[in-house]
Amino acid sequence: MTWKRVIQYFLILILLSLIAFIFLMNRDLVRIYGGLTKKVDHEQFSRSAEKIAITNVHVLTADSRKFRPAQTVHIDNGLIVSIDSMPPSPGDIKIIDGSGKFLIPGLIDSHVHLFKSPNDLLLYVANGITHIREMIGEENHLLWREQIIEGRLGPDMYIASPRVGSFGRIEGWFMRWSQGFNTINNEADAKVLLQEYANQGYDGVKIYSQLNKESYQAINEIAPSVGLTVVGHIPWSIELTDLWNSNQKEVSHLEELMNALRREFGSIDGEEDAGQFLNFVDDRSKELAVNLFANNVAVTTTLWLTESFVRQKFYLDEVLAEVKLEYENPGISEWNERIPQGLGWLPLVNRYKMPDAASLSSEDLENRKVFWTVYAEACQLLLKNIYQGGVMIMAGTDANLPPAVPGFSLHDELESMHAAGMTT
Repeated sequence: MTWKRVIQYFLILILLSLIAFIFLMNRDLVRIYGGLTKKVDHEQFSRSAEKIAITNVHVLTADSRKFRPAQTVHIDNGLIVSIDSMPPSPGDIKIIDGSGKFLIPGLIDSHVHLFKSPNDLLLYVANGITHIREMIGEENHLLWREQIIEGRLGPDMYIASPRVGSFGRIEGWFMRWSQGFNTINNEADAKVLLQEYANQGYDGVKIYSQLNKESYQAINEIAPSVGLTVVGHIPWSIELTDLWNSNQKEVSHLEELMNALRREFGSIDGEEDAGQFLNFVDDRSKELAVNLFANNVAVTTTLWLTESFVRQKFYLDEVLAEVKLEYENPGISEWNERIPQGLGWLPLVNRYKMPDAASLSSEDLENRKVFWTVYAEACQLLLKNIYQGGVMIMAGTDANLPPAVPGFSLHDELESMHAAGMTT
C-alpha cells in the first residue's frame, strides 16, 4: 500500500469521525432539550363529546371578587354553554358533584419554555392552565399551536420568537446552533428578521440581554408595523429611560428590573450592604412603579424561581424532594455534564449550583448566602411596590428552568405573589 493511499484512508477516517461527532452532538442537543423523551399519546385524553353538568359548585364571578354559590355548570361537546342555579334536566347527561369545591376560569402562565417537549402541553391542562405564553419559540411550537386549534388537547398559546441578540460572526453561529439565538447588529438586520418572524406566525419578538442599542431601537420601531409585540429582557446596552420611550410593553422577568437596580447600587458584601440595598430597592422601586404605570409596561413575575436560587445553592436535595420532579422531562433534568451552564436540575448538572463551593471559606459561603437571600427579599419588595403602584403584573414561572415543573409551578408562583403582598 502506497503512502498516498494511507493518507487517503486516514483523511477518510478523520472525515467519518467528524461526521459521527457532529451527529452525536446534534442528537445530544435534542435530548437535553427533551426531544428524545417518549411522547405521551395525547389522543387518549381527547375531550369528551358527552353532555356534562357540574352541580352545587361555587363559581368565581366575572370580576374575580367573589364566588356565586351552588351553581350548575352545563357543558356540551367540551364547551360551557350555561351557568345557573337550576338542577340539570333529566336525560343522557353525566353529573359531577361539585359540592364544597370552587370553579375558576383557566389560569395563564405568562412565561414558559416548552423546548422540545409536547408532553408539557398535557401538564398545563392537568393543572388548570388553559393559556401559556412561550418565550423562546420554535417552529415545532407553531405546529403544536395549529394542532391545538384543530382539536389536540392543550392550552391556547402565545408564541414569542427565538431569542434575538447581537453577536459576532463566530459567536453568533455557535449561539444559533447550540441555543437557537438569532443575531442582528443593525436596523437592516432587524427589518429582515422581524418580517421573517411575522411570516412564520410568531406573535412577538423576544429580545435578549446581549442585544445592542441600535438593534433594540430598530426592533421597537419596526415590530408594530409587522404585527409583532416586543417582549423580553432589558438589554445591558440600554438605560431604563430607553425602556420607557420604547414599544416594549412587557418585561419578562421581575428579575430584569432587579438586576438594573443592582447595577445602580453596586456590590453587596455582607449584612450591612444587604440592609442598605433593601432600603435602596424600597425607594427606587416606587420610582420605577411610576414609570412602568405611566408607560403601560407590564411585568411578568417568575418570583418563585428567584426565591429558589439560595435554596438550590445550599439545600438542593430538599428542593428537588419538594417539587414534582417525576413530571419533569428527564432529558432536561438530567442534562449533560459536559455542557456547563445549561438547564440541568440534578446535583451534578444543576444550573444554579455553586461550582466553586468546595474552595470557598466559611465566610465566603456565608456572604453568598446573605447575597442570594437578600436578592430574593429585594425581588419580593420590588413586586409589592410596583403592584401597589398600579403596574400590570402577570404570573409567570420560567417553566423548565430548575425547579419550575411545567403546570405545577404556577401554583407555587401564585403563592409567592400573595406572600409578597398581592391579594388573592
